[in-house]
Amino acid sequence: MKVVLSIMQYDYGVEQRGYSFEYYNLYLPLCNVLGIDNVILFDFYSAFKQLGKAGMNTKIKELIETELPDVAIFALFENEFDEKIISSLKEITTTIVYFFDDPWRINFSKHWRKYFSFFTTPDYYTYQKYLTEGIKTVIYSPFGFNPNIYQKLNLPYKYDVSFVGGYSPLREWIVKKIRKAGINVAVFGRGWNADNKWVSQEEIVRIFNQSKINLNLSNAVSFHSPFLFWCLWHPKTYKPLILLRKTKEQVKGRHYEINACGGFQLSYFVPGLNLIYEIDKEIVCFENVEQLINEIKFFLQADSLREEIALNGYLKSHDFHKADFYIKNMLEIAVKHKNK
Repeated sequence: MKVVLSIMQYDYGVEQRGYSFEYYNLYLPLCNVLGIDNVILFDFYSAFKQLGKAGMNTKIKELIETELPDVAIFALFENEFDEKIISSLKEITTTIVYFFDDPWRINFSKHWRKYFSFFTTPDYYTYQKYLTEGIKTVIYSPFGFNPNIYQKLNLPYKYDVSFVGGYSPLREWIVKKIRKAGINVAVFGRGWNADNKWVSQEEIVRIFNQSKINLNLSNAVSFHSPFLFWCLWHPKTYKPLILLRKTKEQVKGRHYEINACGGFQLSYFVPGLNLIYEIDKEIVCFENVEQLINEIKFFLQADSLREEIALNGYLKSHDFHKADFYIKNMLEIAVKHKNK
C-alpha cells in the first residue's frame, strides 16, 4: 500500500521548535506499518509559505496524480487547502482528513469533512454523536502513542511532581494553588518563563520517567468562579483568555504518552478517558483543584500503590494503545471503501 501524508512537518510550522505531533504520531507510525518507502511525506505548510495557497494546492494535486497512492491522509491546520482541489482528489484516491480537535473545533471540522472520503475523530462520544446523526464517513481513531519514542527508561526519580505543557492562565492558577499547599511542582513548556523555552521530545520522555507524579492539566475555557476572580487581579491573563478558543476538553495524546513511559499520571477527568484506562487502577483523575492537592499528597506517600498504578497503565498502553494499531485500523477501513 502506498500513502501520501500531508502534514505540518514542524511544530506549528517552526523548524526551530522541532518536529510536530503529527510527524511523530502519524508519519513515523505509518512508516512502521507500511515501510518508509511506501509513505510519501508532503509538508504542506512549508510549501504554503514558499509557494502561496494556490501553488501549494497545485503541488499536492500534481503529487497525488503522479504517485496514485491507495490513500491520501491530511492533517489540517487552518484553511490552507482549496476545497475544490481537495474534493477532486476523491476521484483519484481515498482521502482521509485526520482531525485532532473536532470535539471543540466544531465549525472547522464540519466544513472540511465533506470534502474527504473519510474523517477521523479521537473522541469516542463525539464518534457516537456522528453515528447517531447518520454520518457514515467517520472513523474512530484515538491518538495512541509511538512506542519508538515514548519508552520506560528506568531512571531514578528527579521530581516529586511535574507538569509538561504550554502556559495557560488556568494551568498557572492550578500550579500556584498546588505550590501554596507546600508542594513543589516542576513546570516545563513554552510560555512559562522569560526564556520561553520549548522542551525537546527527548527531554519530555525523560521528565515522564523521572517524576513520581506526572500532572495532566486542562487548558480549556473554565468558568470556575475562584479562577475567574484570580484572573481579575492578574492582567497578564487577559489576552490568553480572550484568545483561547478551546471550549471543550478531550482525551489527548498526553494521556497515552505519560502512561507509555511508565509514569504515574494524575489527570483531569474527561468522558471517554475511562474507556481507555481504568480509573484508579491505570490512571488517577481529579475533578477540582482541592481534590488534586489531596491526591498529590496521598500518592507522594503511597509509593507501592503509585508504582502499581503506573505499571498497570504502562502495560495497558503497550497492549492496546500503540499508534500503529489505530493507524492500521484506519487504513483497513479506507481500503475496504476503495475495494467496494
